[in-house]
Amino acid sequence: MPAKIEHDIMIRRLREMRLPVMADELDHLLNSNRLGNMNTLDILKHLIDEEYISRKNNTIQRYVKKARFSDSKARLSELVLNPERDINIDVVEQLKTNQYITKRRNVILLGATGSGKSFIANGLGIHACEAGYTVKYTRMIELLSDLEISRLQGNYRFQLKQLSKIDLLIIDDFLLSNTSQHEQQELMEVIEKRSRDRATIFCSQMDIEEWHRRLGGSAIADSILDRIIPKAYQLILKGESMRSKVD
Repeated sequence: MPAKIEHDIMIRRLREMRLPVMADELDHLLNSNRLGNMNTLDILKHLIDEEYISRKNNTIQRYVKKARFSDSKARLSELVLNPERDINIDVVEQLKTNQYITKRRNVILLGATGSGKSFIANGLGIHACEAGYTVKYTRMIELLSDLEISRLQGNYRFQLKQLSKIDLLIIDDFLLSNTSQHEQQELMEVIEKRSRDRATIFCSQMDIEEWHRRLGGSAIADSILDRIIPKAYQLILKGESMRSKVD
């Protein structure tokens, strides 16, 4: 059988096996002068590496899209950690390891509007996606609305179960306003299901001392905070946005 036909058959079979990147790369190698400098194992390794990298990148892109970040371009490498901002750099470096996810620890980001907490939360979330973790970004008002809709539709427990499976949940604008007793109970259920097995990032403009009052100041407020604060990393952000300026 002529070599050209054999090559076409190999490429076609790779595509049939859903290995398009390997097929394209093999086609490229066959039409270049590189094969003469590669042995069989080198060629196989090259094809596998290209397919693996492509699939990993596609998975990351899928995770990022599914997370629905408010800023899908946020990257931790763009954080501005000027000394005058008094940011705890050690905490930032620790968070970059993603160990808070594997150790099921929470993260609390506190700061005024424009201080950069949402940017950091998005950056941490994307960083987690790049490491293969599933992430969901939501604002507290959206989270409560989604839970109420799911209750009306009769799939509230299913929604809670889905939230409990996500490796990292990011709740932005946490306790921006006071909460009703019903909302406090729903927050309690979400946090209770996640506190034992999953990590959650809380972004808030309110000092932690204010959280208790906005959660009703009752025993349920104590229960919620007891599941958030004790094992949480905390970053207090000051000044303007931490995103580096782009010319």
